Amino acid sequence: MSSSNTDNPSMLHGHAAYVAGAAKEAIGTYVSSDPSWKEAAAETKDGAVAEMRAAKEQSQDQPGKNETVGKVEEKLGGAVGCEGMVGEGKDRQ
Repeated sequence: MSSSNTDNPSMLHGHAAYVAGAAKEAIGTYVSSDPSWKEAAAETKDGAVAEMRAAKEQSQDQPGKNETVGKVEEKLGGAVGCEGMVGEGKDRQ
């Protein structure tokens, strides 16, 4: 099952879903020999990337909101150590 949220895409939800996919991948790699973990991880991560792309496209149409979201994204990215979020946040400002 994909975790993509195409009706109302959210960059934050997309990042959270990607982290969940990475956790599934780690379980599939280090804990369980069941290949379904890795398959679920790939599907979750793909859905998350699609949601982040959709959220980025949607936010480009909203300049004022875009700058505010960029500042928040940069700060959150720095707090959790996600260089991609920091870069995206800076690009939005």
